[in-house]
Amino acid sequence: MDYIISFDIGTTEIKGIMVNQYGEILLEGSTPLKMIYGENGEKEQNPESWWEGIIEIVACWKREESINLYDVKAITLSGQMENVIPISYNNKCERAILYSDTRAKEEAKYINHFYKYIGETIGNRVRSSTPFAKLLWLKNKDIDVYHSAQSFVFSAKDYIIYKLTSRFVTDPITGATTGMMNLNKRIWEEDIIVPMGIDIEKLPEILQSEEKAGRLSANAAEITGLQAGIPVLCGSGDAGASTIGAGAVAEGQGYLHLGTTGWVAIPAKRFVSHPSAFKLAHLPKHLLIAVIPLLNGGNIYEWGVQTFTDNEDYEGFERMVKESLSKKGDVLFLPYLYGERDREEGGAFISITARTTKEDFTRAIVEGLCYSIKQICDELLSPNEGDITIIGGTSRSTVLCQCLADVLGRQINVPKNSHVLTAYGALAPAFIALGWSQSYNHFVRDYINKKKHVHFKPDVSKREYHIEQYKRYIKYVERK
Repeated sequence: MDYIISFDIGTTEIKGIMVNQYGEILLEGSTPLKMIYGENGEKEQNPESWWEGIIEIVACWKREESINLYDVKAITLSGQMENVIPISYNNKCERAILYSDTRAKEEAKYINHFYKYIGETIGNRVRSSTPFAKLLWLKNKDIDVYHSAQSFVFSAKDYIIYKLTSRFVTDPITGATTGMMNLNKRIWEEDIIVPMGIDIEKLPEILQSEEKAGRLSANAAEITGLQAGIPVLCGSGDAGASTIGAGAVAEGQGYLHLGTTGWVAIPAKRFVSHPSAFKLAHLPKHLLIAVIPLLNGGNIYEWGVQTFTDNEDYEGFERMVKESLSKKGDVLFLPYLYGERDREEGGAFISITARTTKEDFTRAIVEGLCYSIKQICDELLSPNEGDITIIGGTSRSTVLCQCLADVLGRQINVPKNSHVLTAYGALAPAFIALGWSQSYNHFVRDYINKKKHVHFKPDVSKREYHIEQYKRYIKYVERK
């Protein structure tokens, strides 16, 4: 039987799946990742840890006697975007500046001042997290790293593609996050890159997600145990793969991705005019994706578990939340521990009294996260219309999903294997490249929509309570 391997390189872990041509997941694997925090707020990872994670997952699969890795017909990937990953001429790379790193504030301000209408070409304004600004920061502040780089890539999966094939490539979804790609033409915009002094020859080639980036090199084959010559697809930045995994291939099909961080997204045929929304390319070429990021997502849930339980007791945390949700409470939580859009880092509990219990805190954490998600959903999606699909690891929390249904007043649908749906969505380009599926629409119809879902219906008896709590929440949020 023939197989495809898909890897998704996130912020806190790498997930891998192997499927057959019927879309059945035969093997899964994951390995954790660590962040590197600098003294001045830098947020980085060592890209070699991504490569080591891939090797570790495949090594586990090699022990499965029922699977012959020589039957793998393609490798495809997705990964965190908006990174800056310098790859030097000696093939060393010990640092990747991550999407959440905002060191390039001055450079972003300078670019936006120099190009007042840059958003009309690239679809987005340049932020301190945008790779264009980070590249300029490297050129001005870390000259040795900039000039020693043979190429820069901008997604974790692009670095793995380099390790597998020795080629420097990226996809249009990732390219749209860089601040340097013409969103309509899906090419590097030389007229804004060159005047900034950025060497355009250091940028990777932009390929469509279903195009072949290269073949597995002999060296990579020896290291991984996979067969040399396997096609390696360009794949997709995680937002694109997640959108496919959520089944959103038509205009207006909104969904929520809730991992360590998250986002609310909706496919659109033209630019969505919203100051907080990123505009990305979609895998179907006629569509864009409007995305509002959520820096405080599953990491807030994790913080709650670590803070209010012993030994990271997830089941105990769920029980405390569920018990407290059965009552009404006054405690509010503003879940901005990691900043959010124009906010600095810092959250808050409100209306604490001497009678406040540990359970009250846990309920407030989950409700506060749901209120922050509602605020974004109300901005981007049609109000109170239609179900919402949730994917990502945090969707495994049943109390959070039920609370979110109650807060939004909408049915929440969680697909089976939701925690690996980004890796599953990344399969679509390979299915198309191998002729196993005709198009992205067909892939969603045949492999995504037929999956089982768990449904959470809103509890109407809690509607008035959440309406009033949300009004209080917004009042405090707007004070900043």
